[in-house]
Amino acid sequence: MKRNIVVDAIIDSELLEPGAVIILGLSGGPDSLCLLHALNEISDAFNYEIVPVHVNHHLRPEADAEAEHVEYICDRMNLECRMYDSDCAALAEELGISTEEAGRNIRYQIFDEVADELMDEGRAQDKIVIALAHNADDQCETVLFRLLRGTGTHGLSGIPAIRLSASGIAIVRPILSVERKDIEQYIKDNKLRPNIDKSNKDNSYTRNRIRNELIPYLEKNYNPNIRAALRRYAFLSDMDDSLLRRMAFSDYADSLATDEESKTIYLNLPEIRDNHPAINSRVVTYILSLLNLESLTSYESISSLVELIYSENPSAGVDLPLGIRAYREYDRLIFSSSDEMIRADESMEILPQIIMAKDFSPDEETPYAAFDFDEFNKEYPGMIGELRLRTRREGDYLPIKGGNKKIQDFLVDTKVKKNARDSIQMVCMGSEVLWVLPSEYFSGASDREKGRFSSKYHIKDTTDRVLFIELIETI
Repeated sequence: MKRNIVVDAIIDSELLEPGAVIILGLSGGPDSLCLLHALNEISDAFNYEIVPVHVNHHLRPEADAEAEHVEYICDRMNLECRMYDSDCAALAEELGISTEEAGRNIRYQIFDEVADELMDEGRAQDKIVIALAHNADDQCETVLFRLLRGTGTHGLSGIPAIRLSASGIAIVRPILSVERKDIEQYIKDNKLRPNIDKSNKDNSYTRNRIRNELIPYLEKNYNPNIRAALRRYAFLSDMDDSLLRRMAFSDYADSLATDEESKTIYLNLPEIRDNHPAINSRVVTYILSLLNLESLTSYESISSLVELIYSENPSAGVDLPLGIRAYREYDRLIFSSSDEMIRADESMEILPQIIMAKDFSPDEETPYAAFDFDEFNKEYPGMIGELRLRTRREGDYLPIKGGNKKIQDFLVDTKVKKNARDSIQMVCMGSEVLWVLPSEYFSGASDREKGRFSSKYHIKDTTDRVLFIELIETI
């Protein structure tokens, strides 16, 4: 039967030991439903305990109906599904990240919470795993997505078959080798009724364009086996990267020292200066992961850190996100969070302009803010010249959906370090903040790149004139 392709893949992956307690992320879509059904089919033979978990993010009108359908599916399989609700959109707005990223963060946090609950109920930690239903086509799309954005060998290794969650629980992907067409055939053969996410057809999302347009185009015009080639590329990249990381982490662990109290990491350089840069880039990346900076640090910063290892300058340094600085101290490279107050960049000023909406075409590569001028002018008639670029003051607030937020609370929620809060600049009209400028000290990628905008004066289809605020260098 066709279903053996899926079942055999799960067994051959060797990711699930007999007697495993499996927390299964269940959206009810074809992939997760296929994994649930296949695991349930073999659960008696392998003594699996399956714990389905569904998180309703309330992002689409059909979300509640899909949640009910998931419960119905689990009832038919005599499984109890643990149901959770989250305000994904609110978290995304609060942290300045995409709803996709916010949803993923919420799900992983919930999976760890379920693992804690299961341990409280008596399950052994080493038996608990989190199973996700990523497939071979997801792997292809991920590799191509990262290749287009620019990434190193680690990024090109794609989705890992196994990794650890924040609390140390194994996250496994048992059907990562199964193609989407085989999953669809499994669904058809077993007469399953999955939830269908219509947003997967929306090509305004980059990933969807890769899936629905780019990969089919490459198959037709360049390589009919492009999916297999991308999976092979991921496999080979993972082999190479795993070897280099193992060499870096195991052979040079003695070069690292950590001061837990000051959260400072010391890297002794004489032992590693003879290493190839490929090894030392892994050493640096490992240290960044210890500081929770790996996903926040650019390729340029990593290259600069590697250069510090070989530099003849005994006091060179590199500023990293979240107020952390790496600097040379003779034969040591020190990663430290400085408590010294960080000053605002005074080299920029703002240039407010009024532009007709039909002529509004900003440079998307340069940070800017844009609002409905006529709505702004109703509130502050003739006061555009009173807009100021400055740092925070007592009483400042940022209009958000449903009300206002104190700037102090905003800076705390976006995880800006205390010594960096007075470096954050804002475009203000009195105490009302229109635009919090981008800064490396924000935790969210969107805030770091674009900043945060007032929820008032949004540009609409009916907007006639745009209040355009750009940054210019002070002469």
